[in-house]
Amino acid sequence: MAGLVVLDVIQGLVGLSTTIAGVIPPKDEHQPVVRIAAGLSSQESDTTSGSQPGVSNGGDDALCIAYITLTQPDGTSKAWYGDTAKECGADWYHPLLKTGKDDYQPSCFWIDRDSSNGLRFQGLGLHLNDFAATHERAAQFNDNKDLMCNAAPRFRMYEKMEDKDYIPFFNPPLDLEPGNLTDADPGAVSDQSRWTMPQEGPHITKALINQGPSGRMRRRQSTDPVVFGPADASVVIVSTSPNHSAKELCESETSRGFDFVSSTEHLFCDMTAKKIWPVCSATNSSACFDLKSSTMTPGKGLRGRDSGSGIVPPAKHYSKTVRWGQ
Repeated sequence: MAGLVVLDVIQGLVGLSTTIAGVIPPKDEHQPVVRIAAGLSSQESDTTSGSQPGVSNGGDDALCIAYITLTQPDGTSKAWYGDTAKECGADWYHPLLKTGKDDYQPSCFWIDRDSSNGLRFQGLGLHLNDFAATHERAAQFNDNKDLMCNAAPRFRMYEKMEDKDYIPFFNPPLDLEPGNLTDADPGAVSDQSRWTMPQEGPHITKALINQGPSGRMRRRQSTDPVVFGPADASVVIVSTSPNHSAKELCESETSRGFDFVSSTEHLFCDMTAKKIWPVCSATNSSACFDLKSSTMTPGKGLRGRDSGSGIVPPAKHYSKTVRWGQ
């Protein structure tokens, strides 16, 4: 099976990329199949649903979703990356998972059943057909992000989501331009009189990923921190991927997750304070993150302050250092 063209969002710009074939779920001749993939592991969950799934976390632990894909009974497929949720203001983090032919890594977004760990959303509603990838659709979303982010029947993150909930749909359906699939009437997308709640149909899909008999996520190898909550201050991620920017994490108001080191940037992001620090080197051993000990070193100023900023480096003690790409 060949890969699938999908919309991505890189540095705020909607574009197109191609997935690897493995992200697409197998065909079921009787009903659609939706695949939900965790971004901090290689775990996936296949379930039957429609082309407009609502997804909530099936367990108590937070889950960071990298992509959702759909295969219809006729074999046609759709794919949607977590990049869109990030661009639309969801809580997000860098992923371990690679999905593209060029090792592309879409951002993953957090959903949390009990809304703990400072995470805001319990689930999402998504109309996958509205994200079928064309260059014209990508251009229209770039011109007007509200068409992508602020139309509940198309996509929305929900702070509260119950299993019995339904997801709204456009009634009457939107008119799309043949071939390029752009919205013929962009104003109709934001017309809430067309947002209709179904009286019956499939309920919310639970994302049941990597869960053991107790309902808690099973512990896996050291390269996979999915078992930890995103507010766990005892875990630090060290990544060699050029796709992972510690600077981007620290500068984003909506990023959530573990402290993070980018080996390519030589930067450490303290996710609690959203403060960037350098990684220690042969020419700098003060007020920096020491990769060997996974600790912050004191500055050379008064009481260990950084001589440049005057800030005292945070005391960091990690019980687990997770290394990606090493």
